[in-house]
Amino acid sequence: MMLLFQQLIVCISNAEDMEEVMKSLNCFQKDTPYPVIEDVFSVKGVLTTNNVHDYKKNRKIISQWLKYSNLKSMITSFYDESKILAHILSEKSKGKPFELEIGRLFDLASMDTIGRTALGEEFNSQNKENHDFQKSYERIAKMFAYRLSNPWFLISTLFSLSSKKHEQRNSQHLMHKFVNDLIQKKQVELNEKAKTTIIGSYDTDCVSQKPKSLIEILLASEQQITPKEIRDELITIISAGHETTAKSNSLIIFMLAHHQDVQQNVYQEINSIFSAGDFNRSPTHEDLQKMEYLERVIKETMRLCSTVPLITRKVENEMMIGKHIIPADTILLICIQCLHLNPKYYKDPEQFNPDNFLPDVCRNRHPFAYVPFSGGSRNCIGIKYAMLQVKTTISTLVRSYRFSPSEKCLTPKDLKLSFTIAVEFINGCYVKIEPRT
Repeated sequence: MMLLFQQLIVCISNAEDMEEVMKSLNCFQKDTPYPVIEDVFSVKGVLTTNNVHDYKKNRKIISQWLKYSNLKSMITSFYDESKILAHILSEKSKGKPFELEIGRLFDLASMDTIGRTALGEEFNSQNKENHDFQKSYERIAKMFAYRLSNPWFLISTLFSLSSKKHEQRNSQHLMHKFVNDLIQKKQVELNEKAKTTIIGSYDTDCVSQKPKSLIEILLASEQQITPKEIRDELITIISAGHETTAKSNSLIIFMLAHHQDVQQNVYQEINSIFSAGDFNRSPTHEDLQKMEYLERVIKETMRLCSTVPLITRKVENEMMIGKHIIPADTILLICIQCLHLNPKYYKDPEQFNPDNFLPDVCRNRHPFAYVPFSGGSRNCIGIKYAMLQVKTTISTLVRSYRFSPSEKCLTPKDLKLSFTIAVEFINGCYVKIEPRT
């Protein structure tokens, strides 16, 4: 508990308190840095809004994009972008071991993946790195990091006096223009499809196999949702989904490089799944469900290195948390990383151990002792999307490459992290990569 500029801040880091806070509508509202995210990106989406009605309405629409049948059909897109990344690594290796900073490659691959699945657009930034949306997004993300590192600029009125304000506005304009133009383009396409359906020449069987993009679902929604809301939700989902999956993939490969026994177990599991038929084929949804050990590795990586280690909530009315009375307007600083390293819930918490997520172990642990995607009514809507995307990417790369520590980062402790929208690699995330023969 502490006071900062007369603002009471209470830190939460145990599972019992986490459950009470995350399930309470009295703690629905978010506080800093979320208003800053709204200001920097000039959007108000499900990640940041404190309007309960808008949140529930828009989350319900977005959940249609993430339903089981649609997610299954996205796996091909996940695999296609993973194969492009694998091909880029092949060109860099020329058949020999080499060292590489992988964070940037996963950033681009993740942006291309969510561009295809959310916007229905081929960014191709893995090959070109010059897509308008990608460049604008990166400038905005750097602006957010800049304002976090200069706390006085968290106050919008002070930032408006900064020379950086013009740069932020230009980047916002370019990003918004791209999405607005895309919305108009997709609306025209949907209108044309509707006309074709009426005449009876629309092949519904063929279309049903193709995943619907988020932009299509938002445009076709029967709920009242404005063009601005559609734009804001698209940018929100892309920002949140891109950052977290990119960093998760990088961290998982890094952990596999530094735990060779774990990597070998992952490879053996994948090898057994793809032993029949084409070893290099795209995984099916059933294949991904069989990757139980890989899933434990993913969860353990997210436990040790939470991609979003801190979140905040605001107490609307006075309430009890545990044995303490928390006044109204208190800011709750929820330390997910501290929770995940608490010896009360994890034996040898700083050790990398996928067995922490064996079914029996999980059943005997408090359900809110592991919350990498937050929890309660404001949990991350893209949990299943993230798991399928990460499983597809990691299994595709491990089939073709062996990873080991780089000279530039010999131990996990040498990996230096900071936190903006998600974790950031201060000096890069380096591994040694060797093609499997």
